Amino acid sequence: MLSATQRNWALSLPAFVIVGLLAVVPAVMMLASAFTSPDIEGFTLANFEKLWNSKLAFQAFWRTIRVAIIVTLITIVLGYPLAIGFLRAGPRMQSILLPMLVFPLMVSVVVRAYGWIVVLSPSGIFNQVLLGLGIVASPVDLLYSETAVILGESQLLLPYMVLSLMASLQKAESNLEEASMSLGANPVTTFFRIVIPISVPGLLTGTLLVFALALTAFATPLLLGGGRAPLLTTLIYSFAFTTFDWSAAAAVGLVLVILALAFVWLQRWVGQKVMKSYE
Repeated sequence: MLSATQRNWALSLPAFVIVGLLAVVPAVMMLASAFTSPDIEGFTLANFEKLWNSKLAFQAFWRTIRVAIIVTLITIVLGYPLAIGFLRAGPRMQSILLPMLVFPLMVSVVVRAYGWIVVLSPSGIFNQVLLGLGIVASPVDLLYSETAVILGESQLLLPYMVLSLMASLQKAESNLEEASMSLGANPVTTFFRIVIPISVPGLLTGTLLVFALALTAFATPLLLGGGRAPLLTTLIYSFAFTTFDWSAAAAVGLVLVILALAFVWLQRWVGQKVMKSYE
């Protein structure tokens, strides 16, 4: 007779095999191709040397990190007032705000990207407002730029940050802020001394989600950034389907994987330090 643990493992084995054959093995094979070259036999670092000497790859690397950081900071700045405002709203208003918050997650990324193209185009709403107010004399060229990618990614990923912060803030006792204010603390002091410490778990979770998703985003950077503002993900697409250099694409993919794992480690390390400081 099999024990309960052995029986559970036996029942889970088919799922592990299917996932391994359909997902893990192809991914490992693709990443392994980063160390091969059609011109060189055996193991080689030629693909990474090619990236090291490529100005385009260096620009895409730093642009990817920069965009992910800026998007994360924007979602944090906007996420706190939205999360606090939602929790302070009444049940009836929350029933209206919650669908509005999660509705962007139900819309295709491509549809949202094309929406931003309409808004940011020379004849779009954004430029029409600037021209109407007399702020600019001619339309501002924002499409196919890093700014457009940041705007699109921030709007796309903001719900993840808001929901993460709400999950932490709604567990806090509602009278803590009132007690802080009654003891003479101003709203700014209350926010930094009460609200932020309470929301640290949600902030860390939201930061991890937003940064990781911004780091690996593809559709929005491709449609809003184009060839003028390539990121690592769009660079992989270019290598794979434009120059058909699959080894170089795999090398960029491996760099992206290492970058994502490094951030996960950094986030956990910082999270442990921050949590200990509040104990």
